[in-house]
Amino acid sequence: MSKVNIRSVDLNLLVAFDALYKERSVTKAATRLSLTQPTVSGMLKRLREVFEDELFVRTSHGIIPTPRAEAIALQVNEVLEDIRLLLAPDTFDPASSEFTVRICGSDYLQHTIFNAFTEKILDIAPRARVSVLPRPATGILDQLKKGEIDLIVSDRDLALPDLPGRALYKDDFVCLSSYSNAKDNEEMSLDRLCEHRHAFVDPTGGSFRGPIDEVLAARGMSRNVVLAVPTFAMLIHLMKSRGLIAFIPERIARSFEHSFARIRTPLELPYLDIVANWHPRMNRDARHIWLRETLLGIAQLPKT
Repeated sequence: MSKVNIRSVDLNLLVAFDALYKERSVTKAATRLSLTQPTVSGMLKRLREVFEDELFVRTSHGIIPTPRAEAIALQVNEVLEDIRLLLAPDTFDPASSEFTVRICGSDYLQHTIFNAFTEKILDIAPRARVSVLPRPATGILDQLKKGEIDLIVSDRDLALPDLPGRALYKDDFVCLSSYSNAKDNEEMSLDRLCEHRHAFVDPTGGSFRGPIDEVLAARGMSRNVVLAVPTFAMLIHLMKSRGLIAFIPERIARSFEHSFARIRTPLELPYLDIVANWHPRMNRDARHIWLRETLLGIAQLPKT
């Protein structure tokens, strides 16, 4: 590649490259950038001259990046993010700012703090947009680096220890029963507990074994798990229609205790230790600091 004078390169070309790479379509990239399609096509032509590579190849389904484009995509994104942070003001006013928040977490978090967190953002920042994303199976670090995720919230067992993080709260498990003869605050022996039909949430759908089963196994016991579902909404729906026992995080159980009996057991139950992680480049970003503090405030609201 011939030597390029950086003073002759329009940094807007990198913005166009980033949009083309993420959208895989000239038309969609133009919409994202609020430009016309011919303008973006012209920018792509100049990008090809700068990098001496096709960068994107047209197909019947849009454009696909060349190996050269794949190799530079993350660097381009990081350069643009560094520039954004460099130019960002030292203070942040959510009431007047236009921005997008992308938060990532499990079904459990969508039932507990994400609703209140989202409502708080939209109340304080009327020009904000909020995207709530499920936890991806792979590529979390890359998405954080690219700014495709602002915050990822998870139990400490799934947290990202090499990234900055903040503890939000702890949530105990409680035992609920939808059996018709169950009495609230009833104490149940382990033998009787294990004989009943159990249900639990497994987001992967690939197992009938969870944390409670590990606790029971330490006592040489096992329970009768007949149902594993991917979401708490489905679990609660099924518990309302048939007799089941489920160990549920207390923040979710509080919403449904009027429908089910809370059972006391001799087990020492595990708990969830909820943590938020983010990319270190966002440590001093005023918008991100406001976002983290808002999330912490929501997470630590008194139990109701």
